[in-house]
Amino acid sequence: MCGIFGLQMASNVKIDEKLIKQSMSLLKHRGPDGQGFIKTDNIAFAHTRLSFLDISERSNQPFWDESRRYCLIYNGEIYNYQQLKENLIKQGVSFKTTSDTEALLYTLIHKGVNALKELEGMFAFAFYDTKTKKMILARDRFGIKPLYLCKTSNGLLFSSEVTAFSPWTKLTPDLFSISGYLLGSGGNTQSKSFYNDIHELEAGTYAIVTNGGITKAETFFHLTNFLDHDYSDYLSKRKVSLLIDDMDELLSDSVQKHMISDVPVGALCSGGVDSSILLAMAHKLNSNIQIFHSNVMGPHSELHAAEALARHLDLDLKVVNVSDDDFIKNIPEVMQNYGMPFIYHPNSIPFLMVTQLVQQHKVKAILTGEGADESYLGYSHIPTENFFKSIHKFTQRASSLIKNIPLFGDKLIPTDNNLSMAAKYIYGDFETTHEDEIISNVTKGFHKHSSKSLHYLGYHLRTLLHRNDTMGMSASIEARFPFLDNDLIKFAVNLPYKYKIKKTIHAYKELKHPFIRSKWILRQIADRYLPKELSQRTKRGFPTNAFERMNINNDYFSNSYIADLFSLPKNRLKNLLDSSPTEQKLRLLQLNVWGEIYFNGANTNDLSMQLSNNVTVKPLSPKINQH
Repeated sequence: MCGIFGLQMASNVKIDEKLIKQSMSLLKHRGPDGQGFIKTDNIAFAHTRLSFLDISERSNQPFWDESRRYCLIYNGEIYNYQQLKENLIKQGVSFKTTSDTEALLYTLIHKGVNALKELEGMFAFAFYDTKTKKMILARDRFGIKPLYLCKTSNGLLFSSEVTAFSPWTKLTPDLFSISGYLLGSGGNTQSKSFYNDIHELEAGTYAIVTNGGITKAETFFHLTNFLDHDYSDYLSKRKVSLLIDDMDELLSDSVQKHMISDVPVGALCSGGVDSSILLAMAHKLNSNIQIFHSNVMGPHSELHAAEALARHLDLDLKVVNVSDDDFIKNIPEVMQNYGMPFIYHPNSIPFLMVTQLVQQHKVKAILTGEGADESYLGYSHIPTENFFKSIHKFTQRASSLIKNIPLFGDKLIPTDNNLSMAAKYIYGDFETTHEDEIISNVTKGFHKHSSKSLHYLGYHLRTLLHRNDTMGMSASIEARFPFLDNDLIKFAVNLPYKYKIKKTIHAYKELKHPFIRSKWILRQIADRYLPKELSQRTKRGFPTNAFERMNINNDYFSNSYIADLFSLPKNRLKNLLDSSPTEQKLRLLQLNVWGEIYFNGANTNDLSMQLSNNVTVKPLSPKINQH
């Protein structure tokens, strides 16, 4: 994983080398092992390297072919690079490094954008042909690696992070995105961003850039492309014991690919089944693998489960303790790296702290379990969501009947404010609604509930990937995702629902859905590697609720960024704060911290002290049982 920045200007625009170096410096935390840039024609490429394969200087980027016609900068890992390399050698290509960068470069030279579907891994790259003056920008299927685009009057800029644009253009807030956020959105992951004139290249998409502008943008892979009628029928007819064997082999192969590195790869150990099975498989490949746990202290701590796994594998568990105060003082540092308000993922704070722990132990990459809950429907609300949807439909019909009662109907059940619902759709939910419509249309004709995994592998997964990328890169740590292997995801998407969510008497202890076991097939595999108390544990997730218990003093917002942004006099600001519930006040607080950092240049330490003086967290009740 690395940091990339580049641009292509109109042919008559001079490129300032000092600004290139400034942008590269702003990405140094993403790649502390080496920095380099080139300027040729009307383009510039800059790269900060976090080295994993062929860590010698010969693999530094920007990377040229032998003829110096083609140039590549790239962020990510191509896990099938050896296979790509072998195919190229048969065609007469010779290699001077053992890196995946060189394999990617020559694959693109030989196949152009047709190569994108062959790539297995995570990537965001820029590829330039000095003869045709064309540049290709591309991003992986899931959007694991970020790639932001910024259109200016002089040309197009691209970067792994928004901050790298600041030497070239003034960053300004996008009020459309802010409105969606205040109405409940978790933040943009496709197209628009929180900044004017800046957007992300969509996952599974490439763009052709010439003379400072995008001339073509096309999706080379959509999540629905994983659906396969024949494969779905095959899996539905296959014996369950063989399905378990199939998935075991696919996941084991994926873990092996994700362990490829010339430097140490560790693993996060949450205590949940997802990270535990990855760790158990990785342990077979490296019996001394380093493992790390973020212990959110309190009655919901999962340290006991992480320690149990460490004992089972005879490994030394490294732990960072996370207190309620950490959820206050670390908001500015998380915000500085997250790039936008992170209320959708309060667990970004323990994630930040555990990656700092990983860095201290000189590990550069970590295996993590994102993708499992999305693929195998591990979230606790999923087994009962169809039931509650039916209840909701029933109450809607009942409400409609009551409303139609002459004279009294509207008084008994007032008419909804459809304008507020429309505003929420336009500003907050448009991205997810549009994506769900596409998935719903494509999944017609497949087995029942086939759209569920695709739904969670979309927007929600992209927010998790953004969290892992930004928090990991803040400490120069690469996150790797074995559950997002292409073959494994194809298996999961086409797997019948009954092997993900299964009724069983053994799940009688599941408080949120008694007698229903989520991620059933994954747990069957986990039984082969883990004790039952770990393989059959209830889904907990990062146990964070400090934000819900926060008390925010109104004085914090005096002379604030948001008061200026919305032109609020003191009396209107007071009315807004007095009428805001805890979550809305927290949204305003995070918006304010974001604005102070990105537009007012505030120091994160000063902001942390200000928060500590104005925010408290109500202690949890001691009566809450730990288990």
